[in-house]
Amino acid sequence: MAAKEVGDIVSLLSTDERDFLVDSNGEKVPISDLQGKTVALYFSYPYFRTCAEFTPVLAQIDRKLKEVGQSFEVVQVLPVDEKVSYNEAIESTSWLAVPFNDQSVTGLLKHFGVNSFPTLVLIGSDGKTVDVNFTELIEELSGEAWEAFLFSQEKLDKLLEKAKAKREAQTLESLFVSGDLDYVIGAQGSKVPVRELVGKTILVYFSSLQCPPCRAFLPKLVEHYHQIRNVDNAFEIIFVSSDPDRASFEEFFSSMPWLALPFGDERKKSLARTFRICMLPSLVALHPSGRTLARDAKQLLTILGTDAYPFTEEKITEAERRTEEMAKGWPEKIKPDLHEHELTLARCSSVDYCHACEQMGIAWLYYCTKCVYSLHPQCALKEAEMDKEGCVCDGDVCRKI
Repeated sequence: MAAKEVGDIVSLLSTDERDFLVDSNGEKVPISDLQGKTVALYFSYPYFRTCAEFTPVLAQIDRKLKEVGQSFEVVQVLPVDEKVSYNEAIESTSWLAVPFNDQSVTGLLKHFGVNSFPTLVLIGSDGKTVDVNFTELIEELSGEAWEAFLFSQEKLDKLLEKAKAKREAQTLESLFVSGDLDYVIGAQGSKVPVRELVGKTILVYFSSLQCPPCRAFLPKLVEHYHQIRNVDNAFEIIFVSSDPDRASFEEFFSSMPWLALPFGDERKKSLARTFRICMLPSLVALHPSGRTLARDAKQLLTILGTDAYPFTEEKITEAERRTEEMAKGWPEKIKPDLHEHELTLARCSSVDYCHACEQMGIAWLYYCTKCVYSLHPQCALKEAEMDKEGCVCDGDVCRKI
């Protein structure tokens, strides 16, 4: 995430009705107490295993920083709608938190472009975010990453280099081979050794028959698969199922022309943990060497189509350029007939969907800062306005013409 100016911490975290956060006991703490400190906004979703594993490591880092006298505070931002889950999350730590069901949570998610959980955003005492992916750094180096928060460029450079080396060392076999489990399966359950896939660009496809967006996305992915294979045979997809029973797995897999992990395979857990999978469907692109190219290859395919292949940094940059181009000429705020409040245009995250068409949002959404409500641009804008702006909509994405 690029560094950005967020300004005064009080203005960022307060609302017209609230100038406080809450501690682990539910007591009010003035936001002004954070001024002059480094603040880590911890976007967490208690239901996710990835967050349950990340939280203790962050707590360890927090304790270490306080031991060495660092002026550092963690503020939890919890987009949950169940009071019990919220209370359990804040009571298990010594951190401050945005109050339960607060209207600012949705705005903070959009403001910082949060598209997965956990996400850690570091804000310096100067009111600027720090242009380092601390979430990945902690996931890769665990408690050792605490020195990155001392803001010593020398220490940070060493840690980033170590994390980079770890990423570069990732191979297809390190991901997909576990003891005797050294294969994936094809049609009719035929075993395909992982070693035969080395040297290919791989998409790891996390999905489930039980998930409506997964069923809707599958025909598009099948089409992309055949188009890419027609020009490059060194490409494959591996389906990682979240289906609850073998019958569902077999029904869904039978409609796919690619490979899969066997049903109930223990490797699913490590893959989901490695790639921080928290939403379905998800696509992760792997380089022929096995290193990760893109954790959100689904969005790349949605925006660029098969031009996204082979999911390189250049393709990611092109997708970003087109994403920004989509919204040119769209109003920043609208008041649609479909909702009682004004909506604000923002880059959407993978956790958003449109409340009108009930499909996942891609690239842009209009969202409400007062309640949890989002609309695709094509659903939020009147037909006449869309025509005036010269836009056409294709599924989840609107494009200028």
